[in-house]
This record gives sequence, C-alpha cells and structure tokens, in this order.
Amino acid sequence: MPLTITNIQRTSFHNGPGVRTTVFLKGCTLHCFWCHNPETFYADNELRYVHSRCIHCGICMEACRKVSGVSSLYSPEDLVKYARNHKTCAKCLRCSGQCPAQALVSTARVYDEEELLPVLLADRSYYAGSGGGVTFSGGEPLLQAENLSLVMERLRGEGVPIAVDTAGNVPWEAFRKVLKRTDLFLFDLKTADSELHRRVTGSPNGVILENLERLYREGAAIRIRIPLIPGVNTSPEEQERIGEVLGRYPGLRGVELLPFHRTAWSKYRQMGMDYPAAGLEPPDIRTLRQIEGRLRQRLSVPVICRGM
Repeated sequence: MPLTITNIQRTSFHNGPGVRTTVFLKGCTLHCFWCHNPETFYADNELRYVHSRCIHCGICMEACRKVSGVSSLYSPEDLVKYARNHKTCAKCLRCSGQCPAQALVSTARVYDEEELLPVLLADRSYYAGSGGGVTFSGGEPLLQAENLSLVMERLRGEGVPIAVDTAGNVPWEAFRKVLKRTDLFLFDLKTADSELHRRVTGSPNGVILENLERLYREGAAIRIRIPLIPGVNTSPEEQERIGEVLGRYPGLRGVELLPFHRTAWSKYRQMGMDYPAAGLEPPDIRTLRQIEGRLRQRLSVPVICRGM
C-alpha cells in the first residue's frame, strides 16, 4: 500500500532511542507558524527550487509550457508559485522530472510497501546494536494510518522497534490502527491553552489532549516533546499550565524540550513561501535552563532539553 513520503533520514539520533531511520510523511492537520518541515503541510505534491544547483537551461519552463499552455512562466520560481497557487496545474511534475541539475525537485515521493521495506531494513544491525529502530514522523504520519499500519506490521515481523512522532490532532481511529504496532509514541504538546494553540497552529488542542488521555489509559509508551517557541510557550505562566497537564501522567517515558531554530528558512524560500517565524530569535541558554528546571521540579518523569 502506498505512502507519500518527503524524506527518509537514515542514521537519525533525535527521533527516539538509539540509531534510527526517520520517515517523514506528507500532510498535516496543523499549520504551526514556526514549522521546520513546510514541505509536509499539504497532501498534494509540490515543488522546491534549489537556486544554487540551477544551470539556467530553461528546460523546466519549456516542459511546463507544453503541458499547461501557459506562456508567462519565466523562471523556476514562477513554476513553484504556479504549481502551488493555480488549480490549472496538472501536478504532472514533468518540469522537475526533466531538470538535468536537480535544481527543481518534487517535495515528495510515493513508495509502495515492497519498495520501502528494504530501505527501512538496511540498517537493522545498527538498530539492534543501539536499541534503535524506525520512526514515522511528518507532518502528521497518522493521516496515512491505514497504509502505515501495514508497513508497521511487516517491520514488527522483522523485529524492528517502531516509534510514531505525532501532533495528536487526528481522530482516535487513526491511533487505534497503529496502537498495537507502536513501541513508542513521541507526542507533541505545543501549548496547554486551547485558544493560544488555535492562534499559533490553526486548530484548538481539545482533540490532542483527549487523544493523549486515551493513549495513556491504553497503556501506550509516550514521550512528550515540547517545541520551545519564544512568545508562544516559554513564559512561566504557559510552562505552569503545561506542567499541570503533564503532571496527570506520572507514567510518561519522559519529556523532551526542543528549542526553536531557524534552519528551515531555506526550505520556505525554495518553496516560494513566506517564513512567518523569520523575525523570531531562538531562546537563550538561560531561558532554556529555567524552563528545564521548572518542569523538572513540577514533574516526576525525566526532562531533557535538546541542543543546550
């Protein structure tokens, strides 16, 4: 069964225990303004233009004109914007398929099960030696839960541990399909305040908190991940609210704090998108230590801040 994937990152160390292969699936139900993976926002395939690779041959524009009949496409940047903003785009991707320099590329690829499994099993010796495995991330991987569960079943049959990195904003049925095949859920929690969550992600957090509660009651292994976004959830007040929510779950497998960074800026440029977090500065070390210390005092589970 096919999965739409934006990237497969081998030898990954930050998406679960041990050495892992992380699979980023396309599509998401949230639009966090600081998102590091804008290529996963939408289910449809999109284009990225890597300017430094371009040899300015014009092949991509000619390929598009032949299909679309649109003559006012004068640069690869025009193609990226046309593909995103015009319903008349056929999404055929001939423009990127004919680029000799791989400067214009599609943001995703569809893998069937038999094609994907050998890639995921290639590093199984590293998984075994390090306590690692495969992590499915995104975007929101549970938007493809039906097909994902079939791949997970095959991996389980090969003895490969599986983690699912989720924002939780999906119907419970999606969790049910993967619950028995998941060894660890990496569960994102952006804010505890629902209205704040709606303002910064486009959706309230009611479904997310309900799914966290239900997942915990089902006995799932859960590690909470909190992206630390200045002006959103780094204040003592919001940290207190987050601590109050997480304090209800003493059996969590820990809490990871993930400081905001701006390394995704180039992706937004390549996709012809504005970067809403362009003016945001990463939190300083003092702030990170204060937040880590505050949550450690409040919670009975391990709290660790990455990148500090």
